[in-house]
Amino acid sequence: MSVPPSLQEAVNRLQQVQNQLQGVLLRKQQYEAELREVERAISELEKMASDVKVYKNIGVFLVLTNRDEALQELRDRKELLELHIKTLSKQESMLREQLEKLRDEINRELARLRGGTGGELAKGGG
Repeated sequence: MSVPPSLQEAVNRLQQVQNQLQGVLLRKQQYEAELREVERAISELEKMASDVKVYKNIGVFLVLTNRDEALQELRDRKELLELHIKTLSKQESMLREQLEKLRDEINRELARLRGGTGGELAKGGG
């Protein structure tokens, strides 16, 4: 039995959406890991005196900065990461919805094909 073009197209779209979802989940996971690191760094810096020497990593160099500047940079980074995670979470939800609709569409098409084949066999066998 050959696969109808509409079913093949739905399966192809399903695979594309699954790939997109995997990419979104991977990026989200990376941002969440970085966010945890940033939050730990903020927590440690907040415990330190404001006049303590702080070094930040820029490429292969460590550069001297002050605690307050470092804290502000980390808070800005945290805010940006949270925004990225929120955006990716919305994309994840939309992609999961699309996947569910495509699965339903594929299942309906398969049921229709089975029903058509089953009905024909029953008629031919009677």
